[in-house]
Formats: sequence, structure tokens, C-alpha cells
Amino acid sequence: MIVGISTIEIFLPDSQSLKDKRQAVKKIIEKTRARFNISIVEFSQNNLWQRARIGFSVVGVKKDHIDMAIENVYNYIESLYIGKIIDTNSEIIVLGNEI
Repeated sequence: MIVGISTIEIFLPDSQSLKDKRQAVKKIIEKTRARFNISIVEFSQNNLWQRARIGFSVVGVKKDHIDMAIENVYNYIESLYIGKIIDTNSEIIVLGNEI
């Protein structure tokens, strides 16, 4: 089994309050979860109203599939036009003898 873990930092230019930020992040998370059936959550930077940090994970059997899934999630979030991705970080963890 191969697990891909990724974090995304998003700039939310239209957010003018924490309420705006919560609505934008909720929309990103719900739409992405529904589209890709992944585990996704906001963490960190809860008091900054124009920045959000979101983490998600993808599980599969091939590293190429995991890399492509992570890239597809990045592209999808950008295509929502809710915010601009300003930083990403991902890590692939191989459990067992898979390559």
C-alpha cells in the first residue's frame, strides 16, 4: 500500500473576515472531497482570514497513481477559483514491499 500525504497553502484574496474564510474553505473541502473521495481537512492558520492550510491523503497501490491523484487535486482546487495555491508539500509513504 502506498499513501500520499499533501499540504496546500491557499491565499484567499476575496476573504474579508474569518466568516468569509470559513465559507471559502468549507466549499473547497466539500467539493474536493466529493470529487475525489479523499480525506481532506483544514489545519493551522485558523486566525488568518486570507490564508488557509489544507491537508489531504490519497491511498493506492502504485506510486504513479498517487502522484497523479495529488496533482489532480492541486489542479482541481486551482480550477475552483476560490483562492490561489501559494505553497504545496507532499510526501509518499510506502508500506510493505510495494514499489
